[in-house]
Amino acid sequence: MKATSLLLTLFTLSFAATAATISDDLGNNIALEKPARRVIALSPHTAELLIAAGGAPYLVAAPAQTAGLPPHTQHINTLGGIDRERLVQLKPDLVLAWASGNRASDLAWLEKTGIPVYRSEPRSMQNIADGISAIGQLVGQPVQGRKAAANFLQRLQDVCRGLEKEEVYVSIWDQPALTVGGRHWLNDALTHAKLVNTFATQQRGVFAVEREARMTCEGLTQVLPRAPTATLSGDQLAFAGLSRPGPALAQAIEKLCRSSKPSSE
Repeated sequence: MKATSLLLTLFTLSFAATAATISDDLGNNIALEKPARRVIALSPHTAELLIAAGGAPYLVAAPAQTAGLPPHTQHINTLGGIDRERLVQLKPDLVLAWASGNRASDLAWLEKTGIPVYRSEPRSMQNIADGISAIGQLVGQPVQGRKAAANFLQRLQDVCRGLEKEEVYVSIWDQPALTVGGRHWLNDALTHAKLVNTFATQQRGVFAVEREARMTCEGLTQVLPRAPTATLSGDQLAFAGLSRPGPALAQAIEKLCRSSKPSSE
């Protein structure tokens, strides 16, 4: 009995030291008395951050589009808002939300229920790594979380050595033409691949491109982040891994680098 009590005490103290209070991407503090064991992810990328951090066994529900979704995880649909009644029935002790992708009214409702909510809104590759580490701590996997975060950042180092910078046009959608400005996480991913978003000087996120502005991009290589598969066709680079700010970005960036021509220097 004494040995068991000692182990429980040590585990509690260890968790308190690593996950008592964690800050999300918006600076909100999430305080848990014990590791989360029933987690619901409201977007594919937040579920993938959890899986990378070693939290797959605790993922109760997530969107079906999540890569590597565990077989025990139930599918949820968040388009048009969450099913609040079903979410309560699932009894989560932690919800992973996409700050700009999930409905603000749903997130406000979650706060009122008292369910802890971690809001993910990465702006850079470092933010993604920090998210993996933070979520790992929230589910009692601080070592795995830190290791996965470090591995993610390590894969981005020197993968594009010898490449020259190339200006590209990011095509989020064709009709209407949508692209991204400088206030989007995709710019940092492109930077690691030695690619420069032609609209990076625009301090905006996703926005519609006027016909005249789109015509000025003719001749530039197009990057298609929302493509269902990774393909190379002429002046187009289509990589599914670029569609969301999660762990798969490291592999997508590696593919982008391998598809580019090395510098002649």
